[in-house]
Amino acid sequence: MAVSAVIVAGGSGTRFGLKKQFITLGGVPLIRRAVESFVSHPEVGTIVVVVPREDMDLTGRLLSEVCPALHIVQGGRTRQESVYNGLKNVPGAGTVLIHDAVRPLVTGELISRVLAGIGDADGCIPALAVSSTIKEVDGEMVKRTVPRSNLFEAQTPQAFGLPRILGAHTRARQRGVLDATDDGVLIENEGGTIRIVQGDPYNIKITLRKDLELAEAMLACRTGSV
Repeated sequence: MAVSAVIVAGGSGTRFGLKKQFITLGGVPLIRRAVESFVSHPEVGTIVVVVPREDMDLTGRLLSEVCPALHIVQGGRTRQESVYNGLKNVPGAGTVLIHDAVRPLVTGELISRVLAGIGDADGCIPALAVSSTIKEVDGEMVKRTVPRSNLFEAQTPQAFGLPRILGAHTRARQRGVLDATDDGVLIENEGGTIRIVQGDPYNIKITLRKDLELAEAMLACRTGSV
C-alpha cells in the first residue's frame, strides 16, 4: 500500500525561545531538513506538514522547491491535536509515518527500518535502549532505582496503518485524552501491539539550545566537514 508521512511542526517554541522548526541547522531550516528525508525516500508518496496557522505561508515558501505538491495544514493547541489534524488530511488507507520536524537528522535507513518492522503489529517505532541509571523521585528524594533492562527511549518516525492510528486518535479525543506526546501510546492504551526497531542515536530531538549545538556537531561528522 501507499506510504504517507505526517511531519509535525506545530510547536510554539516556548522552551526554546523561538519556533524551533524554523531555526537553521547547517544553514537549512529544521523543517526543511526533516521533510527532505521523506521526499527523497522511494516508498513515501504523500507528505502532510502541520504548522501553526500563522506559519503556513512561510512554510509553503520554505518547502516549495523541496516538494511542490506538499500538503500544509493547520496545527492544534497540542502535539496530539496537530497530529490528528494531519492524519485527517492523509488520503487513502495505507501506511502513515508520523515524524517530529525537530528531529532533523532522520535518515532514509531509519525510515526503511520502521516501515519494514510493522509486519503484523498495529504500529512500529524506533527506540534506543536506556543506558543511564534511572531514578524515580519524590521532590528531592529518591524513591527507587528503576530497572533499566526493559526501558527504551522512543523516537520518530513511527509507522501505523492509517485507519488504525486515526481511529485511536479519534477515540482518545472522545475519552478526553488530549495531551499524548507519543502516538504509539494511543494504540497501547487500547490493547494494540507496537513493535520496536533499533533507533538512531543521531536522530536527536531539538528541545534545548544545547541540542542544536550537538546536532551541528553530528551533522559535521556526517558530512565530513570537521
